[in-house]
Amino acid sequence: MSTKPQSAIPDISDSNLDWHSEAERRTLPAEPWRRWLFDSSSLTKLLIEKSGGDFRVEVRAQEWLLLPSPTIRSCFGPLASDHRFWSRKVVLVGQNTPWVLAHTLIPEFSLTGPLKRVLELNDRPLGEYLFGHPELIRSGIDITPIAGDSWGRRSLFYLFEKPIMVAEFFLPAILD
Repeated sequence: MSTKPQSAIPDISDSNLDWHSEAERRTLPAEPWRRWLFDSSSLTKLLIEKSGGDFRVEVRAQEWLLLPSPTIRSCFGPLASDHRFWSRKVVLVGQNTPWVLAHTLIPEFSLTGPLKRVLELNDRPLGEYLFGHPELIRSGIDITPIAGDSWGRRSLFYLFEKPIMVAEFFLPAILD
């Protein structure tokens, strides 16, 4: 069940997004974007610092869904087309300005044990939860250009040996 109407937050599995690693990209983002795209630390922590603590998460949608894209499903291992995913779309806001649109996908099989707590985050940041665990592993970062002169990134995280995919789409205001 969605908590709010769908927003303009891009979907990780949108076939129009051109996800590639930095090494594979023919066109790389301008320097100001690189700090945000390739920093492997907690984005939540960086945004809290940038905002001077005036930071919040606005949940736009949370729901169970099926992924029609076999390409995205395969990132999580061999999964049947009827395997459900928890989808969470949020806006990360600093100093009352939307800075980042984020979409998280978690396969149902990952939501066991302590990882099940992400279903109860509400308006708390996922990054705070993930980076609060020293055993967190992050895969490489893929990037994609998005509308206008903006960029997005995605990574697979592994916590308790279970995968979580997070995509963050940076808005131009992040550079101000």
